[in-house]
This record gives sequence, C-alpha cells and structure tokens, in this order.
Amino acid sequence: MSWRAAGCLLVAVAFLAGCGSGSSEGEKANAPAALTVRAFYAAANRSAGPEACALLTPRGVKQVVHVSSRGACVDTINGLGPGSFSSKSGELLHIEGVDEHGTEAFDVDAQLQGKSGGTYTVVKRSGQLLIDGFESDEG
Repeated sequence: MSWRAAGCLLVAVAFLAGCGSGSSEGEKANAPAALTVRAFYAAANRSAGPEACALLTPRGVKQVVHVSSRGACVDTINGLGPGSFSSKSGELLHIEGVDEHGTEAFDVDAQLQGKSGGTYTVVKRSGQLLIDGFESDEG
C-alpha cells in the first residue's frame, strides 16, 4: 500500500471513529476490527478500489465482493458510483457488536444501511487487520 493510500486510510478511519459512535452501537463500535469494516465500506463508497480491496484477504475478496481475484475486486469497487452506500442519515454501517477470538480473529456483527446484516470475520495478518469473510444473517 502506498504512503498516500495509507494516509487516506488513516484519515478515513479517524473520521469514521467519530461517525455514529453513540451508545446505540455499544462500546465495541470503535474496536479496531469494527474500524476495519467501516474503512472498507468508506473506501468502497468513494469508489476507491485499491484502498478497499487492500482491506480484504483473498477469501474476503470472494465472500464480500463476490469476485475471484484482487484485480477483479479493484475493478468492481472502482466501477461503483461514488456514494453507492450512502444513506439519508449519512451512516454507512451500524455495528451491533464485536466478538474477540484471541488476539488474531474477530467477528464483527454489522448491518450495511439499506442491506441485510451479517457477520464479518476479521483476522490479523502480518500485523494488519483484514476482512476474511462474511456470513449473511439471511443464511
């Protein structure tokens, strides 16, 4: 990831830390794993494919974006219209909870505005948190 992309990601994470972080989302809404999921959708909402896809493992690319490669992930996200995930309230994602499984794996229960909710699996790889999967509440 370039310094520019890393800087943009940090700005997005810092910005999102203050968005919708009221008590309705609980104390774990600003946990690092939750911020990773928020950062992915913030990047996707800006049609920033390289930035969004950098937050996914190969398995996450398949389960979250439903494509088979990182290149296809970037193309898919880049092809989204800016603001594709926006809502009237401005909140992209409602974090319902974060479950920790040691220090290397987390489950983030969340609902994307206007979409069904589910559980995002977030793992630590080489010191970075990445989205490794998604299971919809709908089955």
